[in-house]
Amino acid sequence: MAEVELTKEGPVALITLNRGAKRNAISIAMQRELVAALEAVAGDADVRALILTGAGSDFCVGGDRAVVEQIAADAGFEAMAAAQHRRTAAVLFGLEVPVIAAIEGAAFGFGAELAAGSDIVVMGDAARLADPHVRFGLPPAPIVALAWPLMSSRLVAAELVLTGREVPANEALALGLASRVVPAGTALAVARTLAETIATLPVEGVALAKRAIRLDVADLDRFYPQPR
Repeated sequence: MAEVELTKEGPVALITLNRGAKRNAISIAMQRELVAALEAVAGDADVRALILTGAGSDFCVGGDRAVVEQIAADAGFEAMAAAQHRRTAAVLFGLEVPVIAAIEGAAFGFGAELAAGSDIVVMGDAARLADPHVRFGLPPAPIVALAWPLMSSRLVAAELVLTGREVPANEALALGLASRVVPAGTALAVARTLAETIATLPVEGVALAKRAIRLDVADLDRFYPQPR
């Protein structure tokens, strides 16, 4: 079974992180599957909106522990992982269609990045965000480091990445890190409704709005590790 599943519901594409037994922790192989799914969406002219979600109780708890440990120990692996990560960000940021994150449970590390890189973030009321990299002696997740200061403020983002603490859904909404909070278990249904609404709007108008708010992947370069 694929660890990243791409399905279509009319003009709405759905990418599901499908490693529920591991709380959708991201391995390098899984990240490659995610890139392939995002590229498929980018190449499908019939898609008008994309939803990102996770199977099971969590959206994504971040990088697989084995990946985190190898990054800390192996500079060559760290460089490969960084290149793969930047490729993921480039494809995500380059999408012409709106991206809606439907989050239940934990969205930590890479999961928080996928949320931060989305255009709309719907969180179940028991969901939470965090970038815990500081606790592993690692730099903040690049998309988080880029997006959170823009979504909230530099001071708020600094506190969150310096402590690595969990941000409950209602606080995330108040801080500007989420678009709306809904009853637990309904995030995907609400995201579908939003996606279907967007899909009825003029294509060019949606594309122009998306381009106006798109993050610039080139801004991420300063967040990637430099050669040792």
